Amino acid sequence: MAATLTELLLDRAHSAVVSMDEQGVVTYWNPSAERIFGRSSDEAVGRAMVDLIVPARFRDAHLAGVRHFLATGDGPALDRRIEMAALRRDGSEFPAEITLSALHDGPGWTFHAFVRDISDRKHAEQENERLVRELRRALHWSERRFDAIVGSLSDPVTIRDREHRFVYANRAAVVQLGFDSWEALRDTSPDAVMADYLVFDAHGRPVSMDDIPSVRILRGEPADPLLIHTIHRHTGERRWQLLKSAPLLDLSGAVEATIMIIEDVTERTRAELAATFLARAGEVLASSLDYEQTLRNVAELAVPDIADWCSVDLVDEQGERRSVAVAHGDPARLALVERLRAARGDRPGPARGMAQVLATGEPVLYSEVTEDMLRAAASDDEELALLGELGFRSGMIVPMRLGDRVLGVMTLVGAESGRVLDAFDLRLAQQVAARAAVAIENSRLYSERSAVAHTLQQSLLPERLPQIPGYELATIYAPALQSTEVGGDFYDAWAVDGAWMIVIGDVTGKGVQAAALTSLVRHSLRAASEFESRPARLLAHVDRALKKQHTLSICTALCLRLQADRVTMAVGGHPLPLALTPDGVRQVGASGPLLGGFPDVEWDDLAFAIEPGTTLVTYTDGITDAVGADGSRYGLARLCRALEQCTELAAEPVVARLDHAVEEFRAGDGRADDIAVLALHRSGRHDP
Repeated sequence: MAATLTELLLDRAHSAVVSMDEQGVVTYWNPSAERIFGRSSDEAVGRAMVDLIVPARFRDAHLAGVRHFLATGDGPALDRRIEMAALRRDGSEFPAEITLSALHDGPGWTFHAFVRDISDRKHAEQENERLVRELRRALHWSERRFDAIVGSLSDPVTIRDREHRFVYANRAAVVQLGFDSWEALRDTSPDAVMADYLVFDAHGRPVSMDDIPSVRILRGEPADPLLIHTIHRHTGERRWQLLKSAPLLDLSGAVEATIMIIEDVTERTRAELAATFLARAGEVLASSLDYEQTLRNVAELAVPDIADWCSVDLVDEQGERRSVAVAHGDPARLALVERLRAARGDRPGPARGMAQVLATGEPVLYSEVTEDMLRAAASDDEELALLGELGFRSGMIVPMRLGDRVLGVMTLVGAESGRVLDAFDLRLAQQVAARAAVAIENSRLYSERSAVAHTLQQSLLPERLPQIPGYELATIYAPALQSTEVGGDFYDAWAVDGAWMIVIGDVTGKGVQAAALTSLVRHSLRAASEFESRPARLLAHVDRALKKQHTLSICTALCLRLQADRVTMAVGGHPLPLALTPDGVRQVGASGPLLGGFPDVEWDDLAFAIEPGTTLVTYTDGITDAVGADGSRYGLARLCRALEQCTELAAEPVVARLDHAVEEFRAGDGRADDIAVLALHRSGRHDP
């Protein structure tokens, strides 16, 4: 469900969002992609992305880049804004800004491209360049004319000379940098202006004055546009700005000064980052039915993308609160939380905030966590000191709500980074919390169904195996993993007049139908054994019962009657048992037809003796059908080789070693089919 909600969000994105698989085939094409590229989703999905949006002259480079990433894991173009030409349906090209990301999706990779048509921006940049050329001439002509041209620009513009002093700033720059007048800015050094901010690049790395494009140009270096993320140290205000700089030359052609245009891209960048974060959160929430581990992963994902701290608390039906996750990038800071927990017993935060959210189901935002709020939250001076050491600056608490039910809360805090959480962050956190609530509920429903299936499955197996004189019985039963359905494998053993009946089988299907058939087969065998001693006739009795069902109902079964050292056995479409003797491992008997599948069939009894020290291993095909990492089946040959190491063992260690061998071979976290094994070991001669 999380993936569906993510697509609903991306369907409303202003940017084109295109996803492709490792083969380059389009798997998602949002409405904005339809508008920008002129192709409908039905036309695009299933086709090669390179043929749809990449001009022919760039296709070889694109394909080579994808092959390089799949081979090495290195993608220098990933998670960066790249400007390049893109192709419309009518064959026309347009300038586009593309951000390409790769997400690991199960066994492979999925690539997601966020594409913006920047035709209007390119036109505006060309206009700005024209104005810059005008102002270069104006520097030699008239300061008044120069200010009239540059002062009309809505983007902030500054000029600094070779001594790194501001010699000009338009009104937009004065306001943007937080000054009341040009004179006040002129009298402040660029270093002092930058000191008021924490500055990072697009990847979160600190940016120094030496990295600023205008400064690089003054050093004689080339300087591409630079995207920076700034946090004002005093207000916590965050902005994303694109810095573009060019040299101003004197009459001799030497660099006399540099002009820098500061384009505010905050709104656009935050929207793109939010879309990317929600897509990643959706992937995490849909990746596992272990909701506690999933919530821990989401908390770690939120740091530092949304906040410096993230904690998740769940509440049960009795109102008891339980912490499931606390995330921070610095382990030393997490140690402070543990100290605070030991002192107070719950999560730190603004006073009464969490209780309020749990009671009302409404989020709370603390744009500023004041000293008074911390004092109210602390019960003594020790707690107050710890809260102060944690450095809370702002915070928010959002409910994980499903309808009217509040399942828990997510608490996000801005601290040492200096960031101040705002309404945009709150909306983003609410969307994540809503998806987390759905993931929790899905996990709960899955757990309930699994518990019901387990209980029903156990009711279809004997509570305990009988004690057969002179023999040892051992079994394993392993249902298919990650399934909430009842399986069809079964085994049973019970006493009859002067002997013992042992059966193992597998009915078709899963769920309630399989449970009903399993119950029918077991009870039919037990009931018929009261008046019929031959296994072949017992199978015939079950065959008639299955054919009376309204739908096709088939079953494999192996039935044997054990009396002293003599075994009489009949097999209906089931894997033949394996006899483990000092001479090795061999199959015993011959198979007969499936039960319930064919008209006018019959089964034969086979009688043989079971010698002391012999182990008879019966099993269902979940063993031989287990799939390994290379895609091959476990098969009968591997099974025999594994059992050849067990010829001198009793029943219990035989089934234990077999279970271990199959688990080592099996690939992945899922078991495709149920597994049942029943081993019968003759430990000595039976004394009747």
